[in-house]
Amino acid sequence: MKERIKFLIYYFGFWTIFFLVARILFLSFHIETTKNLTLETVFLIFQNGIKMDFSIAGYLSVFPFLMVTFSNFTKKIRTENWIFSYTFICVFILSLIIIIDLQVFNVWNYRLDITPLKYLKTPREAFASMSEVPFFALITSFLILLIVSSFVVYRKITSIIDSWQHEDNFPYFLPISLVLTLALIIPIRGGFQLAPMNQSSVYFSDNNFANVSAINAPWNFFSSLLYNSSDNKNPYQYLPNYTIGRVFNYLFAESESTMKVIDTAVKQPNVVIIIMESFNEKLTHLQINGNEVTSNFNKLKKEGVYFSNIYGTGEKTEKGLIGTLSGYPAQPKNSIIALPLKSEKLPSIIRSFEKNKYETSFYYGGETEFANIKQYLYANNFDVINSITNFEQKDLNSKWGAHDHVVLNKAQNDFRIKKQPFFSTILTLSSHQPFDIPTPYKYEFGNSNDTTKFYSSIKYTDTAIGEFIENAKKTDWWRNTIVVLIADHGTKIPESQFKSDDFRIPMLWIGGAIKEKGLVIEKIGSQLDFSKMILSQLNIESKDFIWSKNLLNHGTKGWANFIFNDGFGMVKPEGSYTFDNVGKKIIQQQGKVTNIEINQGKALLQRSFQDYLDK
Repeated sequence: MKERIKFLIYYFGFWTIFFLVARILFLSFHIETTKNLTLETVFLIFQNGIKMDFSIAGYLSVFPFLMVTFSNFTKKIRTENWIFSYTFICVFILSLIIIIDLQVFNVWNYRLDITPLKYLKTPREAFASMSEVPFFALITSFLILLIVSSFVVYRKITSIIDSWQHEDNFPYFLPISLVLTLALIIPIRGGFQLAPMNQSSVYFSDNNFANVSAINAPWNFFSSLLYNSSDNKNPYQYLPNYTIGRVFNYLFAESESTMKVIDTAVKQPNVVIIIMESFNEKLTHLQINGNEVTSNFNKLKKEGVYFSNIYGTGEKTEKGLIGTLSGYPAQPKNSIIALPLKSEKLPSIIRSFEKNKYETSFYYGGETEFANIKQYLYANNFDVINSITNFEQKDLNSKWGAHDHVVLNKAQNDFRIKKQPFFSTILTLSSHQPFDIPTPYKYEFGNSNDTTKFYSSIKYTDTAIGEFIENAKKTDWWRNTIVVLIADHGTKIPESQFKSDDFRIPMLWIGGAIKEKGLVIEKIGSQLDFSKMILSQLNIESKDFIWSKNLLNHGTKGWANFIFNDGFGMVKPEGSYTFDNVGKKIIQQQGKVTNIEINQGKALLQRSFQDYLDK
């Protein structure tokens, strides 16, 4: 039994060392850039990167671990041959990926994913682009990595199998080995945290080279393969390009007249966005036993500008984050934030504010690795990113991390000493499943415990935001500030007859810099429209936000588009509908819908997905 367990430890250790060597090779190959890093940063590259090394080592160890588990039923020589053959093939493929990755980063400045494979369709051009490749260095590195690794596996790892004896205690070893095999899920997903392993899990620095150096090249490659990032065929080919062009000219048309809701005496107002988890618009009308669920929010409506017909772009937090901060539409299946090469090309109001000398910050009580959010935050140059690691252990009482009131209090304290003007984004989390809050659950509602908890969590967040606003009014920075309250996405709860209602979210602008009080904007719009609206109000260039429209412009048409799993919806004053891309038909309709509205929705999806593919 000891020999077999020893083999399992050695085998997993082999892959870990293999990838450590690969990272050393990467840093050495790009030595001129590496020399600019401090020793501390280099150490942190390995410290953070080893998590991803452990992850792929776990994947690679599953088959050998299972072979060892049932080794009593096969001959030693067969077990040895199978494990060695499997490992040699893996070493060959992974070494090839590691070496190709060296040159890919050299040329394109990003780690290898499957994007370069598209160039294989034009081999002549691909070969021509390889004229400056240091073939000798790369081939030599490949051969050394392959030969040394194969030697270690053959002479040091699989040779341990020769010392195995028939396992008389096999009934005891079998469950032990199975447990060890199942335990591989821990390194595979990156530990016990809620978010599974992704690129954000190893990001740690403002230096992009340091972050990408921590990435494991084979893990990154196979992750991109899984997410199908090289797909360059748009499955949503509904309309000819000239028709799409006409639709866009019509839908995004504006006039030269815009309503100003900001006090012009405030030249560079601070901007604070509170993105509220699952805070759908339906909740603002909900009363239980005579009590408003969102009583604080409803009270605040009277103190600013409320946009009553806003729709989220998608159904997940990461899509809502991109929609709000980058004005970019959601995708039907994947999420662009999962693909750094694409998401880094998006416009963002963060960079817009940064160019205008704003200090930028982000607050979240959970793990920013979730859904690869951290990579997006770093790529957009937030000056300060606060997440679960920035809170004291005593405050991490929620399953997700720190409760909303803790995060809001931290932001409040920071704003008191922050240099103005500042731009900050606060992302709440307490109203996300499992609706873990520090206060007792309220609103017994039938037999649905989840519904009870959800309403209670919304009430808790609503209270925390209300207290945040009341405290903010007593500060010096409030007079020069715009606070935007907007949801990341809607929810099915409370139940509604129409799917479009599940995507409807509230958006409220308040603060000392808002001159209009109690104003309600009923024009239909989208989460995407926030980017162009806020920048236009502040006279900041917004031409890069092509998917966003200014709802405060008098000539802008009212409409919204939302995306769900392989389907889309369109909302206009005349009516709304949801469309199934698989069945190619409308699955729900409200009000008047003609072929014009249907083609408008198709045009938006077709062009937005093509834009996603082209990035």
